[in-house]
Amino acid sequence: MEIYDAIDEMPVVRFHKYQKLLLIDAGIGSDIASYDRGMEKARQFIIDGKLDKAAQELENARLCIHFIQQGINPKHRAFAALVKSIDGVECNDMSDDALEKVTKTLQDTPNNVLTALLEAVKKKIDSELMVYFPAIFNDSSVKEYYDLLKRRAGEILKGIAEGVDEPDKTTIVEKLTAELITYSKPQSFTGSDGVEVQFDRQFEDLCLALSEQLHVEPKKYSVLEFYNAFDFIRERAKKAKKGGKN
Repeated sequence: MEIYDAIDEMPVVRFHKYQKLLLIDAGIGSDIASYDRGMEKARQFIIDGKLDKAAQELENARLCIHFIQQGINPKHRAFAALVKSIDGVECNDMSDDALEKVTKTLQDTPNNVLTALLEAVKKKIDSELMVYFPAIFNDSSVKEYYDLLKRRAGEILKGIAEGVDEPDKTTIVEKLTAELITYSKPQSFTGSDGVEVQFDRQFEDLCLALSEQLHVEPKKYSVLEFYNAFDFIRERAKKAKKGGKN
């Protein structure tokens, strides 16, 4: 089995599919653990009086149960989107049906092995994107989340040092725990305003912009070429705007 694990080789259309599937997995999931996390988030939103967000979490939890019943695993499909070939046969079809066939071909591979491979590739791709395009892929929200996590761990250790029987039950730790649980806002995955539809439309809009500005076929680009082109027109537009002001 060959997989794409570098932005200078991976086709951008494949990368787009991979990203969308990871987005679905993060928002909905496909196992009981994901369902439990969604229900806990809904409970916390209800406690906070944020009923609209609680309702969206419950809807996503319902979709998670549907995925479990239908055997749909977005994370496994995301990995399938990275697969270049199996036994010399190329895997170029990015449709859901084709990706599901790839996951079935790999069904004898233990889940922890697939997850480890996916995480390793994701880490490599993310680090490459950060190095080449820090202005585009520098996600401050991730740093903020880990800062919260670090603060919570610090407060628990402080409680232990002070001899508190249950430091994870102190007011400040409970507050930080609640913040972590509800940190990511629930998103809708259904309808014309759903995340999937909007994600696809944004990609298509960006392709149109690149095609119009540079007279190229962006869907034939690698990830590196695509975001380099995007960064180029973005910087050109900033310079033009600055020149206009002068």
